[in-house]
Amino acid sequence: MNKIIAILFVICIANARQYTLYKQCDSAWANDQLGTSANTICRAGCLISSIAMMLHTYSVVTDGTTTPKIMNAWLRKNGGYASGDLFVWAGLNQSSWFYKFDAGLHVILNVNNCGHYVLMTSYSGDTFNVNDPGYPRSTYSANEVKEAAYYVHSKITYFKNHVLNI
Repeated sequence: MNKIIAILFVICIANARQYTLYKQCDSAWANDQLGTSANTICRAGCLISSIAMMLHTYSVVTDGTTTPKIMNAWLRKNGGYASGDLFVWAGLNQSSWFYKFDAGLHVILNVNNCGHYVLMTSYSGDTFNVNDPGYPRSTYSANEVKEAAYYVHSKITYFKNHVLNI
């Protein structure tokens, strides 16, 4: 039994990643207009905050150090928003996204009935550890995950796939 516990512990540690943690309500960008909408980064910037965490951690530069503020400005300048503050995704593919995480790709989860985005840092069974830019949470269950996107080099691939259907 101790060997099984030790093996599970090693597996959990092996898939964990350390990412920069940005909070969408940080005073450095909280009141910035999100895209061209009436929303602010504090109110609705969980997705760009999650993307900025991922890109900053792996030294992917947009226009300077990648923060939610810089990410928002870059997306505005480069046509990254549709309808004011809706993020433009690269393409739609059906896939088993947690295999993408195991393959070393970076995964952003859509949680809270598709109302919030978080950066996945690891998982264990049906529990996903995350950097949450908007709430003081560090985990979500498989039932709370509705969609996911994963980062591949310079593009983001988006797909819908309920965790329990994998």
